[in-house]
Amino acid sequence: MDFVSPFVSVIDTYLIAPISGRVKYLRSSKENLNGLQTVVQDLKARRNDEQSSLKASENAGQVETNVASNWFKAVQEIELEADVIEKEYNEGTCAGGWCVNCFSLYKLSKRSVDLKLKADHRLIEQFVVARVSSPKPVIEMPTEPIIENQPSAQRMLKQMLDCIGDPDPRLGIIGVYGMGGVGKTTLARAVNNHFEKNSCFETVIMVTVSSTPNIPSIQSSIGKRLRLTDNNDADALSEALKKKKFLLILDDMWCKLKLEDVGIPHPTRSNKGSKILVTSRSKDVSTDMGARKTIKVQPLSEDESWELFVEVAGEDVGADGIKCFAEKLIGRCKGLPLAIVTVGHAMANRHGVGEWANAVREMELSATNLRAVKNKGEALIGSFKIACMLEDGELKGCVRMHDVMRELALWITSSVSDSNPKLLIRTGETFKEAPQAHEWVDATRISVMDTQIRELPELGEKCQKLTTMLLRNNYNLTAIPPTNFWQHMDNLSVLDLFQLEKLEYLPDSLSCLVNLRVLRLHMCKRLRALPLPVLGMLRQLQILDLGWCSELDQQILGGSECERGVSNLRYLDVKFSKVSIPAGVISGLYNLEELRFYASNKIKWRVNSGEEDEKMDGSESTSGESIIDVRELSCLTYLTTLSISFEDIIISDWFKPLANKIVDLSLNHCTVEKQDALEALNLDKSQILWQLIIEDCPGLSCVHIASVLTVIRNCEDLEVLLDRQDVYPNQYFLHALHLEGLPKLRRTWVSIEPGNCFGRLSLIVIEKCNSLKMVFTEEMPCLFNNLKEIRVGYCVRLEVLIEAEEEKEKEEEEEIGEELEGISKINGGIISLFPRLEVLKLEDLPMLSGVCTDHMLHCPLIREVKVSNCPRLKKDPLGIRNKDGPLVIEGEQWRRGNKVMEEEIQGSQ
Repeated sequence: MDFVSPFVSVIDTYLIAPISGRVKYLRSSKENLNGLQTVVQDLKARRNDEQSSLKASENAGQVETNVASNWFKAVQEIELEADVIEKEYNEGTCAGGWCVNCFSLYKLSKRSVDLKLKADHRLIEQFVVARVSSPKPVIEMPTEPIIENQPSAQRMLKQMLDCIGDPDPRLGIIGVYGMGGVGKTTLARAVNNHFEKNSCFETVIMVTVSSTPNIPSIQSSIGKRLRLTDNNDADALSEALKKKKFLLILDDMWCKLKLEDVGIPHPTRSNKGSKILVTSRSKDVSTDMGARKTIKVQPLSEDESWELFVEVAGEDVGADGIKCFAEKLIGRCKGLPLAIVTVGHAMANRHGVGEWANAVREMELSATNLRAVKNKGEALIGSFKIACMLEDGELKGCVRMHDVMRELALWITSSVSDSNPKLLIRTGETFKEAPQAHEWVDATRISVMDTQIRELPELGEKCQKLTTMLLRNNYNLTAIPPTNFWQHMDNLSVLDLFQLEKLEYLPDSLSCLVNLRVLRLHMCKRLRALPLPVLGMLRQLQILDLGWCSELDQQILGGSECERGVSNLRYLDVKFSKVSIPAGVISGLYNLEELRFYASNKIKWRVNSGEEDEKMDGSESTSGESIIDVRELSCLTYLTTLSISFEDIIISDWFKPLANKIVDLSLNHCTVEKQDALEALNLDKSQILWQLIIEDCPGLSCVHIASVLTVIRNCEDLEVLLDRQDVYPNQYFLHALHLEGLPKLRRTWVSIEPGNCFGRLSLIVIEKCNSLKMVFTEEMPCLFNNLKEIRVGYCVRLEVLIEAEEEKEKEEEEEIGEELEGISKINGGIISLFPRLEVLKLEDLPMLSGVCTDHMLHCPLIREVKVSNCPRLKKDPLGIRNKDGPLVIEGEQWRRGNKVMEEEIQGSQ
């Protein structure tokens, strides 16, 4: 019978086994389809999580990796094929659930199994979803299209591009020079934009140097383009640039700049063919920088000037009666494109001959209303920008004036005509000597700012025309001439001595300024006293600014004479000073609109009962402090802005009318009797609470945070923080939240309004909040996009930094089933709540067991993590990862570049 065995083996292998396999597919078709549907649902959930993580990373400036893109495409194909299989299965089954065509059922079952294997593979696949984007080789600069219609400008542009493209190593530095406003910057921007499409350079960078080079600012601008986030010093820039073939455009240079001080490698010493283009008003600056080739930018010809003016001002300038005046205006512009464009915008849509004749007459007489326009303030800034009179500054919200426009304004406003103002201006550190006495006599406005001047001249003659004197930021100026300096300035209305840090005393002649409306002594930190009774003589005074005069220890506004003299005050600032004010004075300043008493150490407040002290006469302590009744504030009917500190008083109903006026508030050892009084803070969306500091205030149970800084310490009853919409977001201050010693605080309540204050926080510090078990919840993924630093310490019950939603987790586990429990944790494994987080410090947290419940926190910009005295927290790895992998803490600290856990992650090209 041995001869039968081979036949049986062949029959089993080639007949029985295939048939049984197909029968198995037929019998398990429904089960296979259900298994496919289950894993596809899990895959969709994973896809949604990865897309959320990708969106958060993109908000932080990162880009999708190619691996992630391929994964999303593969998942989409799996979903589509699964839908087809399900549809075909439903269409091919009878009412009883059996398929009429067994072969079709077999194929559907087999396709379900094969597709499930693909889906399982994609479900557990690990990859990096986003990466730091590579810097663009060229960033397009805004420029005027008018250069295309100027043959001379096109010729100069071609000449510049030819020199840049010349491989001759002696042409590593090219100089472009010409008078201000002739178009050097416009040509430089055109060069930059030329390389946007077909660049022969790895990177093209354009930086404005200006007349006073700020090397750290220049380094920062170059570093941002090279994506050097940590270190922009000279060595780092030099190393980065040496690795690239670069074109560096240094615009608006006024003097020689040492390339090695900035960190710019000399192009002639590089084998990569790098180039540097320098623009300056002076040919000498170009040659001093080492330019072997210099190109002079010539003014426009008469024909080009006319064509440019017509393009900007409109075709009507060629009409009879207008053209002759237009030609005169163009002639005054001397072929300078900036001047032509500015005048053209100003004269656009002017159709009357009289308007053009008047414009020519005003220019010939050097008369303009520029000063009046400027005094209208921010409302007209937009109009100036449209007319090319102002440009966007380097910082958001700032503007700058082109130096040609500034010189033009000064020329216009320095007319010899008696009917026009005469300006005396000295600005910048290059000025070390004050204008001579005779120059002050006929001036109407004087501006001497940011100079090295040490003393001012004695003025023996009258300055009857002078209305404005600005002596700001003259750090070396120690004194004002004591003899009659202000005695003969009868019309002076504005006196600004801002930040004269060495000034200790003011002369008695200050009291002679009987028409003075503005007196600003802000940041005069060494000022010890004001001449008395000077304020009583300044009866027209509307603005008095003594803020940050930290050595000014003096009573002001005292006596009946002073009360009468300052009744016109609209603005009073004595914050961070030792100034005191007698009780009963504040209530008499009926016109006050802004009152700033924040951190005024010698001004204290009291709350009296209705019957007590009807006259509100107040009192004075033995230490010279003023004690003022808070009811005086209610007398200020025009008050709109209040900055104030309260100490050792009761917060009750009297506080409510003031709440919507407060912009800075400090409460120290105050008892909160009426919680709703404090809740009125920051409710009005038209009002901004910039700063809020509350310390040792029992009765406080909840409070709205401030827009810039919130500090709350040792408030035993505080249970919750309330967020609000940040109506006027401020980009120039650190937005910080500091919570300490709050035993009842269990969690923060965060609004989900767009533009919320929490969403603008840069720093969060939480210490000694012993009821807190977690700091954040997983439901806050879009609220902390600007958070850069988190410090948490000494919270004895804190268990986790970020708490996942337990109910949601349970539902997911029930749907997936026990057999996929491990995979479900991988699905939600990586989340990105803090795309800009750089520093995390955890200290003395005995119950802390994890960073985020069942998740790995992705922080692409993390550079420092410190963990101290957290015995339950696993640190190998920590529950945080960067782009390289999970962080591993050896000891107490991890810094960028330290160890991360090796893992099998696909490349992120």
